[in-house]
Amino acid sequence: MSTGSNDPAGHDLVVNATPLGMKDGDPLPVDVARLATDTFVGEVVMKDEMTAFLKQAAARGCPFQVGTNMLFEQIPAYLEFFGLPTTTPETLRQLAKISY
Repeated sequence: MSTGSNDPAGHDLVVNATPLGMKDGDPLPVDVARLATDTFVGEVVMKDEMTAFLKQAAARGCPFQVGTNMLFEQIPAYLEFFGLPTTTPETLRQLAKISY
């Protein structure tokens, strides 16, 4: 088994789905300088709203999504999958009390 490169060049979507960014001083998951300015960048780390990765991608002009928004979008699908009453991402955002 092999994995692909972590070179983000030429991709429309790049997501950090690693724990990199949980600790100060973590390396970036990709070379942000190789992101195109129209590449959509996503983050799964929720320790900080703006991780070093997102800050650098935003500085390049990339559109992005923070980790908590990823979670809000996934929760309704989890609830539905397990046959539980569901809600909307918008309701979750309104009810959430997030502190970083």
